[in-house]
Amino acid sequence: MSFNGYLIKFVKSGQLFPHDLIAKEGYEATPLQRTEVKAYRDSNNLLHRITSPNKKTKIVITTKPLNLEKMTKLRSALNSAMDNSQQRKMRIEYWDDELLNYRTMTAYMPDTTYTPKSIKADNIEYKPIQLTFIEY
Repeated sequence: MSFNGYLIKFVKSGQLFPHDLIAKEGYEATPLQRTEVKAYRDSNNLLHRITSPNKKTKIVITTKPLNLEKMTKLRSALNSAMDNSQQRKMRIEYWDDELLNYRTMTAYMPDTTYTPKSIKADNIEYKPIQLTFIEY
């Protein structure tokens, strides 16, 4: 499959993650992470690993500083993507840099910290925020 010009698309809504809100070099993907079911060293100090066949992806996005309008745009895209808002569970189609192909994952979004840097009568300016998507 070829690259189609986006990094993340939310499956439920079909919306693309708003790339214009991502900071320069603010996208990090760790695709197909391996999980050790068991790892140990024997009496000869040789490493033995039992690796799960199920691989998981983690994506971290750091935004640019956001004003209220841009935060609304971002939250709208995220909220429309939720399959389960209580768990912040969503399906994401993303560019897998290891396979050089698009994959779909079911992911959750852990808690996000929002830090206002300026509060005005009609606007809020936020410091960059970090969003993380972790595959189930």
